[in-house]
Amino acid sequence: MSHYKVLKTEEEYNTALDRTIHIFHSAPGTPDFDELELLLLLVKDYKERHVLIPH
Repeated sequence: MSHYKVLKTEEEYNTALDRTIHIFHSAPGTPDFDELELLLLLVKDYKERHVLIPH
């Protein structure tokens, strides 16, 4: 697993999203699944802070 940090740029977000898609079907209890859980949190956090959803 790579060393991750809070996503601050669109490039970091896109890289994390690509990796998330790549390991999306990982089996629970595996290192890839642990990485997936972390990436999902980081992607969600970035979207909540940077993506505006019109009302």
